[in-house]
Amino acid sequence: MWLRPAIALYLAIASILLFPTTALPVASAQENHSFRIFEMFTGRFHCGGEWRNFQMRFNPVAGPLGVVEDDEPELTGFITFYFYRSVTSLDGATYKLKGTRDVKTGRFHMEAKEWYGPHPASLEMYGIEGTFDAETRKMTARMLSDKCDAADVVGPGGKLAPLPAAVTPGTGADASPDPKRPELSVMPSNVTNYLDVAAYSPDFLYWVTAWSDPVGTVHEDEPIEEANARMKKEKWVCGDSARVNWDASGTKGMAADRVTITERFVVECVGECKGVTYRPLVGANVTHFGLSAPLPTMQIKSVWFGGTNIQWKFTRASNTQPAPVIYVHHWLPLTGFGPADPVPAEIARRQATAPPCRAPKLNNR
Repeated sequence: MWLRPAIALYLAIASILLFPTTALPVASAQENHSFRIFEMFTGRFHCGGEWRNFQMRFNPVAGPLGVVEDDEPELTGFITFYFYRSVTSLDGATYKLKGTRDVKTGRFHMEAKEWYGPHPASLEMYGIEGTFDAETRKMTARMLSDKCDAADVVGPGGKLAPLPAAVTPGTGADASPDPKRPELSVMPSNVTNYLDVAAYSPDFLYWVTAWSDPVGTVHEDEPIEEANARMKKEKWVCGDSARVNWDASGTKGMAADRVTITERFVVECVGECKGVTYRPLVGANVTHFGLSAPLPTMQIKSVWFGGTNIQWKFTRASNTQPAPVIYVHHWLPLTGFGPADPVPAEIARRQATAPPCRAPKLNNR
């Protein structure tokens, strides 16, 4: 999985930055195995009703001359645990530990002290205590919070016992109906041929990526705000928003727009949105970002000089509920023009003064 190299690099950097000068008591390795507590441990804890995988490391506290005694009781350390931001995005948060150990009994007690680096405000730090058998490398531990009721830890080369599939971190409670469909793929898909009339392909199903969230996914904002933040980070600016107009039956809707060169379109639905389908009627090169974007997002590249018109078609099978409010937000690139690219300050100014690219009410979860 492509996430693993990034996690390994993240841990290596965290270890170096957190413990840049502390030396390990190498000489004691020939006499006992107490130094093994300073290896990297892998674990998981169950806190607040959610399992989270983590990596943990302790370090001895050196004396004034930088010397570490074999029976040094003072310890520092860190825990890096992992959480999903979406079905396609895994992230980590690190916090520092400080505490003591008893070399003879193997007992340790580590309090959570402070965060290291940015993290979502909803996350919490937990201390840890337990016993480490240096001979067998076996650690038993518990998290220091009444919100936690389980913790498993293994040393280097160890493997955690599998959890039941229903509670395994990273499994979604509301799985996508058909992950083979381009709008439900975790990777962007070229749908130019898919949209060809001769292909007889079904319309795209409106699906918010958060509906397929793995267990324990952390969101810091609504999907439309996450979508807008990503577009701005990638140096796009909102051009305009087209509202979908429904017919008298409330089952068919249309919206008109236009693409000049290469632009992106984000579909936002407010109301009863499950079961809504959509399709851009356009002769152009089209890429659908699938579940890699917070909301349905397409990049459309015109193949005609001067651009081409787009007709957005929306349908829904049932009209027992009021028709949802749907907007198609049109984003324009701010870079890619070579020497004509604006400087960062100008990019920020244009983004700040652009239309909001969001529906009046936020209820698309």
